[in-house]
Amino acid sequence: MRTIHAISQDPYFNLAWEEYIFKHIHKDEDIFLLWQNVPSIVLGRNQNVFEEVYLDYIVKNHIPLIRRNSGGGTVYHDLGNINFSFMTSAKGTINNYKLMTEKITKALNKLGIPVEFIEKSDLKINGLKVSGNSQFVFKDKLLHHGTLLFNSNLDTLNSVIKPKHDAIDSIGVKSNRSLVTNLKDYTTLSIEEMKSYLLKEISGESEVLELSSKDIKKIEMLKEERYLSFNWNYGQSPKSTIIKSLGDYSIKLTVSFGHVEDCIIMHNDTVALSLSSSLVGERLFPTDLSFLKKKAPEVYQMLFE
Repeated sequence: MRTIHAISQDPYFNLAWEEYIFKHIHKDEDIFLLWQNVPSIVLGRNQNVFEEVYLDYIVKNHIPLIRRNSGGGTVYHDLGNINFSFMTSAKGTINNYKLMTEKITKALNKLGIPVEFIEKSDLKINGLKVSGNSQFVFKDKLLHHGTLLFNSNLDTLNSVIKPKHDAIDSIGVKSNRSLVTNLKDYTTLSIEEMKSYLLKEISGESEVLELSSKDIKKIEMLKEERYLSFNWNYGQSPKSTIIKSLGDYSIKLTVSFGHVEDCIIMHNDTVALSLSSSLVGERLFPTDLSFLKKKAPEVYQMLFE
């Protein structure tokens, strides 16, 4: 099993880097990657961002949000988290999450860390989640990737990802919320030592593949065209209806391709026509609708906080 060394901690670049390697570099021999991102939110392919994330918080704290190609739930990345990727053409691996996490589980168990595979796609220690996993199929190949919470900021994780609620009606895949823990509480290794250990255990002494300058340029293009795009990260959210009330206000909005398609805002049981019409056609994003902070802070709060 070969590997390619990560060269960036930019989440936009890394999602493009992983996709490019999977589609254009991976051939017959399996590839294993380890990589890290600066603080960021990574959304499942079929998820509705407006159901999953506190948008006001991520804008205020300059936390990037990126949609990935694979399914599954929303995850928080930071430099206390290790991301791993397996790329293979082996038969019988699709939807076989236990098989695809087996090497990670065995490597951690070897260190005395009591990680075990639980449910469909999680790795847990004493019922606490340390790894979420998802998969993406392209042609006859499988990309399986997951997280390993090592020393992640769990307070920030809980501040950016919404708890499960029913105020938004959409067909988007909902995240399964789990109590989490960090691997650092179960090992004396540092995060760098853990990364080195996992690379050696899983990829062994195999030759390290190198990307050319031409490859890097293509990855940068993919980053610009897809992973930095509002249309990809937000506009790909399934069409949805948001119904909420707070104080003297109630709202009903239809969101399509990340924009407000229809909007009815009630204030003291009366339709606020001017306010309602001012949202139609706008992107449902905090900076685009910042005027609501002064005009109708309750509406802003319902939408973004």
